[in-house]
Amino acid sequence: MGTRREDRLQLALQASKEGIWDWNLVTKSIYYSPRISRFLGYRKDEMPHLFEDREEHMDEESVVLVDEALRRVIQEGEDLFAVEAKVMTAKWGWKWFRVRGTPVRDNLGRVTRIGGSLIDISKRMSAERELAEERYFIRTLLDNIPMNVYFKNDQSRFVMANLSTAKKMGLESTEELLGKSDADFFGEEHARVAREDEVRIMLSKKGFTDETEQEKWENGPDTWVKTTKHAWLGANGEVKGIYGVTSDVSELVRTKNEQERIAKQLDEQNKIIEEERQLMRLIIDSVPLNVYFKNQDHQFVIVNRAGASWLGSEEVGELYDKSDRDFFAEPHWQKTEEDEKQIMESGEPMVGVIERERWENRSDTWVMTSKYPWRGSEGEVVGTFGVSSDVSDLMRAQRKLENLAMTFEEKNREMAAELKLAREVQLALLPDDFPVLTHGKRKLTFGRFYQPAQDLTGEFFEVVPLGPDKVGFLICEVMGKGVRSALVVSMLRGFVEKEMASSGDAGAFLTGLNQGMSHLLTESGLGIQAMAFYAVADLKAFEIQISMAGQMKPIAVFQDGARQLVPPEKACGPPLGAEAEAEYHSVVAPLRGLQRMVCFTSGVREARDERGEEFGVSRLLETVERGGGLGKLMDRVATEVESFSMSDEARKAICLLAWDLCV
Repeated sequence: MGTRREDRLQLALQASKEGIWDWNLVTKSIYYSPRISRFLGYRKDEMPHLFEDREEHMDEESVVLVDEALRRVIQEGEDLFAVEAKVMTAKWGWKWFRVRGTPVRDNLGRVTRIGGSLIDISKRMSAERELAEERYFIRTLLDNIPMNVYFKNDQSRFVMANLSTAKKMGLESTEELLGKSDADFFGEEHARVAREDEVRIMLSKKGFTDETEQEKWENGPDTWVKTTKHAWLGANGEVKGIYGVTSDVSELVRTKNEQERIAKQLDEQNKIIEEERQLMRLIIDSVPLNVYFKNQDHQFVIVNRAGASWLGSEEVGELYDKSDRDFFAEPHWQKTEEDEKQIMESGEPMVGVIERERWENRSDTWVMTSKYPWRGSEGEVVGTFGVSSDVSDLMRAQRKLENLAMTFEEKNREMAAELKLAREVQLALLPDDFPVLTHGKRKLTFGRFYQPAQDLTGEFFEVVPLGPDKVGFLICEVMGKGVRSALVVSMLRGFVEKEMASSGDAGAFLTGLNQGMSHLLTESGLGIQAMAFYAVADLKAFEIQISMAGQMKPIAVFQDGARQLVPPEKACGPPLGAEAEAEYHSVVAPLRGLQRMVCFTSGVREARDERGEEFGVSRLLETVERGGGLGKLMDRVATEVESFSMSDEARKAICLLAWDLCV
């Protein structure tokens, strides 16, 4: 029987292309399978001890990761040793390997052995780095050009946009814009016309380029943009939506309109004024936006067509390996190279600088310029990049714009102070103390972790005592952010108090919350919904009753492992506020085998790293499976999410409600 089991293990390892290792921490000896010897390029008698001598065979970062993984296994009692390490092989130089292992402990809980597997992931790591470099380059350009770039789906809702577009809509991040449409920002008529145009473009697959469009806002003055819109086609030619590029020309349009008004008042037949008006129109319609990248020697590496035309070249390829010295007078290119050297040395950009350009063979011009350090994917400075636009005709309007900017800044400070106060009140309403339930040897204890986002958010939770051995617990998330979601949270907390009489029936409890929320939303005109998970745990009957509104599935830890809980369809209803007449039902399941439950909101699952990848349920499951006490577990989840999304300037709230069951 033993031989047959070993044969099956060998077949499984061959199919997975992994090698196995067995490290005896007592004797400091290690066993490798032949596949690992081939991975590392050593003969069997030459094989090094990768873990004992890791500083000799791994890079510094990998050594730190191995040290930390060993510390968690040996000192914190985790049951999974897992790293991705960069190892120097005997024949092929540096290669990446995924290492997994399981500890073996003696009667005192000390780790005596760790056994596991190893597989070559070098190709995957190389592909990921190349993809990250490409995405970083594109995102750097999009988020720093003073133009709005966006993609919308076939329902005219934003699915991707650069930071400039989000800020134009009054938002702090692109994540806040996703899923919204023009109706969330503009007046009803403007949003309707824009939707009709986009439907026409998607049906005909014919868009338009560089058209002037007047934007009518819901709560602000009209603006004007130069707009380009086309159908967004998939790889097979199917229409997925539309994409667009806009640049603000409001000041230019207002100047044009003012000049036209004056011209009509004085003399519509006056030839000189008419010529000046036409000249101004020509200037407005021809305002360029120049984009360029330069290497550390101040030579052009990338230039757009507008920039090439500005420098007097018909083809962008003619500019490569050239610098400002080939076009401008000496005082100007000397100052430019000094600025670019300072940017590369300090890493600090020069934003919104008005420059006077002195040319060798043409009149001086004025441009508004922003210059930034050009960084590679590893953060190293490889040159500079910048954007500039002709602002000769806007210089006269500069003082007026500065006064307006000061007014808006003061209003923004007032609004920020009010939102901060509202956020502190919202935090103060969350419960800190939870009941501890007992029945015989059975004991149920709760824990929570809540770290709010920068803005007002819609997450909250409640624990409802129903007796010495019975408790209800609720976690809820209002979709959206800001004041509207915070108001709905306040409504729901009031309904929770009102529905206490039905809190012993999970389905009836959610039905009552939905009816109250739907009624108020209809009267107030707020179009907003909420997801909720409510359950009643009964230690005496040793069972749990579950009901869910929307997709808010917790993680359950059983004796045989952790997995995301998927309630039967009967217990799953629509989000609160979606259907006023919805009836919510519940299911009852035994508590036998269930050791822990972790409820979480979307801020945990949807946290993103610098590449836009979500933290996701899989990473959360892996973190929960490491075990440990309830407090340590929740701190670990929060730390993992924060570390994963540390480049995200507008991280979402981390909201966790969990309980442990001891029998």
